[in-house]
Amino acid sequence: MKLTPKSRIAATLILLALLGSAVPTFAQAAFPTKPIVCIVPFSAGGGNDILIRLLSKYANRYLGQTLVVENKPGASGQIGWTALAKSKADGYTLGATSLPSMILIKAIRPATPFELDDFRYICNIQIDPIIWVVKSDSRFKTAKDFVEQAAAKKLNVAGDGPQSNVQLQHLAATKALGIQTNFISYSGSGPAITSLLGGQVELAATTLSSAIPNIEAGKLRALVVFSEDPIDALPGVPLASAYFGKTIPSVGMAIRGLAAPKDIAADRIAILEKAFRQICESKEFLEEAKGLGIIVKFQGSAEAEAIVKSSITQVEELKELLQ
Repeated sequence: MKLTPKSRIAATLILLALLGSAVPTFAQAAFPTKPIVCIVPFSAGGGNDILIRLLSKYANRYLGQTLVVENKPGASGQIGWTALAKSKADGYTLGATSLPSMILIKAIRPATPFELDDFRYICNIQIDPIIWVVKSDSRFKTAKDFVEQAAAKKLNVAGDGPQSNVQLQHLAATKALGIQTNFISYSGSGPAITSLLGGQVELAATTLSSAIPNIEAGKLRALVVFSEDPIDALPGVPLASAYFGKTIPSVGMAIRGLAAPKDIAADRIAILEKAFRQICESKEFLEEAKGLGIIVKFQGSAEAEAIVKSSITQVEELKELLQ
């Protein structure tokens, strides 16, 4: 059939419309097509920053784009997480998560300008349990030695605080064990350990990642670890609940991962989750993480979301200990 000029124009317009409607689908399928920014709500050199910078070394291989680290420290993470919550939900701005710290902020400071459901949790990557440590020549040979002495006399304990995940874990333990201590707050686990090494206190509550260099150097000795599962980096160190015969929730364990603004498309969450899972399963990443004292425990989006909910419940039950 011979087309008239008007018919040709109409057919051309229809073809262009069809081609045009296909462009967004193609662009969406090609995600990501440009570098991804990851907001770290803490200063450079901290646990979250170290993890995200390690991930960034492998991002191009598995995502096809670079992962750019952007530190936004301040107000115990509030500034960075608020910025993430208000970012465009296109998958090109992510943020480092840290449980239970971000939950503690909302529990203690309800006016904080973000909500925990402002985020879609892509994955969890690292666990960093809280431990009790003493100097290698300490009079406390076991955690029960410390508890026995603390029951008779209130002892000084150094730790990251105030109102930190470390302090929350320590107070949950002392409540379960029926003892009281003088918790002396420092600006981080590092300064708390320095105080312990200097003899200002006899015990410190700290993250494993902060203490492991001095443990491996023989300067510190771990008495107990607040974890539900054995920690390979601490062979022979007892788990608190089993050791004491009491339920001591590992509420302070730092769980670090990644999140995006809540309205991100499900297919982009899936792409990101898959890429970060591949990174965390790669031999090179695991070897480098081990050298940095990072305990890798990858959990996908669904499990990460569930852990946030259970962590909220635990924090709500125990937050009065910090007030």
